[in-house]
Amino acid sequence: MLPKKTFYTTECLLYESNFDTSGVLSVHRAAEFLQDAAGEHAKLLGFGWDNLDSTGCLWVLSKLRIRFDKSVTKGANRFTLYTWPLKPARFFAERCFVAVDDVGEQLFAATSVWLVIDRESRRIVSSDRLKSIYNCDFDDTHCDVPSEFERIRRDESYVHCYDRAIRRCDLDVNCHVNNTNYVNYVMDVLAPDEIVSELEIVYQKELRLGDVVSIYCKRAGNSVFVVGERDETCFTAKLIVSHNA
Repeated sequence: MLPKKTFYTTECLLYESNFDTSGVLSVHRAAEFLQDAAGEHAKLLGFGWDNLDSTGCLWVLSKLRIRFDKSVTKGANRFTLYTWPLKPARFFAERCFVAVDDVGEQLFAATSVWLVIDRESRRIVSSDRLKSIYNCDFDDTHCDVPSEFERIRRDESYVHCYDRAIRRCDLDVNCHVNNTNYVNYVMDVLAPDEIVSELEIVYQKELRLGDVVSIYCKRAGNSVFVVGERDETCFTAKLIVSHNA
């Protein structure tokens, strides 16, 4: 379902480097397309990175859920991405995405939930301050990816997969790990021939240069659950996967 007002569209060009070991669009690259489109639209609406930075605030992604309806395979050269913001609910600002091919068929869709935090204190700003920053003629159309996220807690059924030391290449302009790189940490628990049909990820704590995050996972049927910890839980994720035929 596409919006009727206050939306942004962009043509996303695809190159060989955008595809993973299974020959489909990598989840990491898809997440980058979403991030870039959200950033460009927010800038046009007057609440982009520079606008918030001038007020001592930052956008941070709290939750992301992507569902792939049709494989974007090697050989595809472009798609059109729609994105639009929804009216904020208290501290949370939700944004939807839909990607379509040249004939208008939906390729994938996503729901994201964002927060505005104070740059110095790293605390969530008040709902009143959010409303003063984040205001436009919001569309009330929601994409067909639900905004409910599974609550995941690690227990003894999880196995330790690997440890990841945070390096400079993981960081973004806010000097913490960019949200798209968490997607890479999640994907690294999978086998090379596994294809993701759905990913949901919840960001709980920032990761910074020099941190070491321990990655744990467990499997239940075609679901893979992932937890990243550094003393406490930093992120959780759920993947729905299949094997490349």
